[in-house]
Amino acid sequence: MASLADAESLIVEKAAKYKRTRKGKGEDSGCDTEGVSTELVLLLDPYKIKKKLKQGDLGHLSRLLIGRDFVTSHLLRWMIEEMVRQVEGGKGADVIVRDVDTCSEHRLVFVFWASSGSYVLKGGWIKEFVKRRGLVTGDEVGIYWDPSASKFHFSLLHKAN
Repeated sequence: MASLADAESLIVEKAAKYKRTRKGKGEDSGCDTEGVSTELVLLLDPYKIKKKLKQGDLGHLSRLLIGRDFVTSHLLRWMIEEMVRQVEGGKGADVIVRDVDTCSEHRLVFVFWASSGSYVLKGGWIKEFVKRRGLVTGDEVGIYWDPSASKFHFSLLHKAN
């Protein structure tokens, strides 16, 4: 039987695929969509962590900073004990981050930085996400942990103007 996280993941992936395939088709087909919303609204939003990117997330440190409160309430309780020990011990844990929008997977390191009191995703963040996706300051991203697949799911929720 599929888990709730699997169902949420499937809905989010289908919504992202629909957006990609429908982009610009309203004008091309001659359909007047003014006043009609085709935006998919999920009953259960899987993206428990939503963050507007700051310059520090896009710079030379090559890491996405995630606040401690978000991680403790939405991530660590769903991770296996050994992974939590690695993350909190400072060594970090290798994790897969699935980019739901592009259906690609990337290996990053999830670790607690005692110096800032925050958690970070590092080790390829700039190359695999910032540069590849063209992320800029003000973009809003969403992240959640899928306990059944033991991986993060990432999506660009809103592009900055």
